[in-house]
Amino acid sequence: MKKQLIRTILTLFLISFSYLTFAQSGKATLILKDSTRINGFGEISGISSIVSIKFKNDSLKWRSYKSKEVIGIDILENDYYRQFRYKYKDKDKFPEILEIVSIDSLSLYVRTYSGSVLTNSFVNEPININGVDNPQTIELDNGQKINISNRPRNSYTEINFPRYSYYVGFGESDQVEHLYTKGIPFAKSFKKSMKQYFKNCPSLIDKVENKEFKNDELWKILDYYNRNCLNVKSE
Repeated sequence: MKKQLIRTILTLFLISFSYLTFAQSGKATLILKDSTRINGFGEISGISSIVSIKFKNDSLKWRSYKSKEVIGIDILENDYYRQFRYKYKDKDKFPEILEIVSIDSLSLYVRTYSGSVLTNSFVNEPININGVDNPQTIELDNGQKINISNRPRNSYTEINFPRYSYYVGFGESDQVEHLYTKGIPFAKSFKKSMKQYFKNCPSLIDKVENKEFKNDELWKILDYYNRNCLNVKSE
C-alpha cells in the first residue's frame, strides 16, 4: 500500500513537472543591451518561472544569455516574430521574461505557464486603431516617443486551463506591474482586478460590469484605456 502511494505521488509529480516545462524555438533575433540585433536561431525554455534565452548563429555558439547581456529576443512563428523581453515585475530584484502583447502609452505583457499555450494556441491579430492603418507616433508625458504603426495584438486561446499572468508598464519601461492572473488554481477575480487598476476610468469599469470586456481580451481593455482615460499627446 505504501509503495503504491509513493508510486502515485511520483507519477503526479512527473506529470506536473512536464506540464510546467516548455520551450519555444525557431529563427530568431537576439537583442543586446546596446540594442544591437543579431540574427540566428533562438529558444525560450525553462520550468515555470525559471526561464532562459538560448541563441546561436554561424559565428556564435549555442548558449544561454542572461538579462545583464540582452534586452530580449524575437522568435519567428507562423510568419510573425513573437517578442520576448526581460522586465522587472512589481519592483522585483531580478527580471523575468514576458511576451509583448501591445506597446502603447500603457503597454501590456503576458506570462504563460504551459507549453501548449506558447505554441499551439497562439494567434496574432493585427488591429487597426480607430480605422487608421498607420497611426501616428505617440508622445508620453515624460517625453518618450513610441511609434505604434501596425502594432501587434496577441490573443491566447484557452487550452487545458493554463495560467496566464498579465502585466502593464508605461511605454517600453523595464518596470511592470501585475494586472491580472487567470487560470485554475491561480485565478483572481477579473472584475476586482480591473476595478483596482483602472479605478480612474469609470467608463471602462462600466464596460467590465456590463461584460462588454472579457477576461481573455485584455488588449481591448488596454486599447480603450489608452484612447479614453490616459492623457496622451499625439503628433
